[in-house]
Amino acid sequence: MATAVAPVTFTEFAALPERPGKQELILGEVIAVPPAKLFHMDLVHRIHESLRLLLSASDRRPADAYIETGYQIGSDPGSWLVPDASVRYPDHRRGDYLEGAPMLAVEVVFESNTAEQLDRKIALYLEHGAQEVWAVYASTRSLWQYRNDATARRHTAAFESALFPGRPFPLESIWE
Repeated sequence: MATAVAPVTFTEFAALPERPGKQELILGEVIAVPPAKLFHMDLVHRIHESLRLLLSASDRRPADAYIETGYQIGSDPGSWLVPDASVRYPDHRRGDYLEGAPMLAVEVVFESNTAEQLDRKIALYLEHGAQEVWAVYASTRSLWQYRNDATARRHTAAFESALFPGRPFPLESIWE
């Protein structure tokens, strides 16, 4: 018989010892995933570089693109999500951590990700202010774009995002 585990607060989560891999807090539940494989990180770096190029060509206020940077989302038990790549808002609230959801969260999906965890993370990002969440599937060379207007669309080639008007995201180039 399974035993119920009490939710972990953000304060308790922040005090946990560091371990190899990535740890996240999803509504009080600690989720640990193994260290990312090299192919995964190569893909994340190519996505990050593409985002940086789109941001540098933007007429908007500058925002930063990050790799595996944590965002404290919601109150206790709260959540601590670490998207593979992200773009923060130009005026993102900062304390010891970035507070609130990123403007764009990118999750590269591999076998260590469960559908339930991914679904919960996408919902949390969007409920807490993300404009878009991208779920990238290397196995099918596709990307699902979830928007805060409750639309979702699958892409297999370059596509436009409202975050980068007039500048398509070069999806094909991240597979190289």
